[in-house]
Amino acid sequence: MASIVVLGAALGGLQTALLLADDGHQVTVLERDPHPPPSDPDVAWARWHRPGIPQLRLTHLPLARWLQLTEAQLPGLVGQMTAAGAVRMNALAPEPGLRDGLLAADARFDTLAARRCLLEYVTTRAAEAGGVRIERGVACRGLRSRPGRSAPHSRAPHVTGVETSTGPRAADLVVDCTGRRSPLPSWLRDIGVPGPVEEAGRRGFTYYCRYFRSADGALPASTFPLIEEHGSLGLLRIPADHGTYSLGLISRSDDHELRRLLRHERAWSAAVRLFPGADAWLEGGSLTEGVRIMAGLTDRKRTLYDAEVPLVTGLVAVGDAWAVTVPSIGRGLAISLQHSLILRDVLRKHGTGDPVGLVAAFGRATREGLEPVYWQSTSYTRHRLAEMDAHAAGHPYRHPDWDRARALTLLAGRDPDALRAERAGAHLLPGAGAEMSAPALVEAVKRTMAEVEQGMPPGPARAEVLDAVSV
Repeated sequence: MASIVVLGAALGGLQTALLLADDGHQVTVLERDPHPPPSDPDVAWARWHRPGIPQLRLTHLPLARWLQLTEAQLPGLVGQMTAAGAVRMNALAPEPGLRDGLLAADARFDTLAARRCLLEYVTTRAAEAGGVRIERGVACRGLRSRPGRSAPHSRAPHVTGVETSTGPRAADLVVDCTGRRSPLPSWLRDIGVPGPVEEAGRRGFTYYCRYFRSADGALPASTFPLIEEHGSLGLLRIPADHGTYSLGLISRSDDHELRRLLRHERAWSAAVRLFPGADAWLEGGSLTEGVRIMAGLTDRKRTLYDAEVPLVTGLVAVGDAWAVTVPSIGRGLAISLQHSLILRDVLRKHGTGDPVGLVAAFGRATREGLEPVYWQSTSYTRHRLAEMDAHAAGHPYRHPDWDRARALTLLAGRDPDALRAERAGAHLLPGAGAEMSAPALVEAVKRTMAEVEQGMPPGPARAEVLDAVSV
């Protein structure tokens, strides 16, 4: 069993720590934010100061795949979340009254509706109870290393621990779970590693979010679809716990004109009203002060391992520290948990006594198991930005792959089987590829493409958007 230091006590780091602690490893989580969780989730929403988790009070919904993996691999955690107020929700039928039409097999589309703050609170408590040591107020300032062993194919530096604000910490393995803002590249440069190789999108999205609580604890009508993309704007409508829900507008990150306007509540509300059925969602009591903005959200991937030759040993990057996908497709938590499971399984096979074999196997499993999902996500980002650009310029965006995706979305609103296939793909469920490539569905999508190709996607023109929000 190994001594493992996990950097970052957000949900991804805590899930990793729980899995490794369950295997008998001695796991210490170092977290730079000093404040422990308050007494209950609602107090945590109001008072838990976590600058290291900028998305803590932003629109959030995990994928059904995350729930499947959590129930299978971290027994009891979902029960603790529902006991704290998280609501089991089905991605096919977000409104409880619609569940009567579901099949028994549709339980695979279940997920948990909850504010991110509640999920963080419960997982922190579970980690502490599960033997994970969490040290708060400890900032990692760099890596400790020694020259690599004289293996025939690697002399990469070997990480032996970390330098922190409270002194050095030794470790058999360091796991970076510090998320999208991880300073890993600069830490590696400091120990002589000229990497990692980083691929990132040049553009992305900006999110403008507010949370509300309904007066009667029930969700407003028209909860489906949870995401609507209207021309150069998108809207997320996400139910959560204790009668709360969030609304999140999405624009291009380089749309400076909209960013100047949507940061104001009146303009933000006017933009939300451009979407059908949005008035009911704006009637709830606001839980957020002002509009919460998160900008520069794009896809980014870091590669620490080149085939069998690692840049560094004794260190792995998991979840968002490895690769970031845009939040509107909700894949972050599912990818992070899958990545943690890959690490656990590789550790079971190799241990830390073979540092080159460990990171090489982890790199291979990451490429084979997760990189295809990452590249799917970058395809979405590229096409959606192009569509937003085209719509703002007043003309349609045409691309065969995007037209097929749009046709499937249109078909899913009419046909239950198409809806199941589309949701299975969106939620990264096993077998989704076979469902999406079923001959009958492929032919139906081809027939529907003619409708997509006839004109502009739904949504107000750019001039109408600017006119509405210039209040």
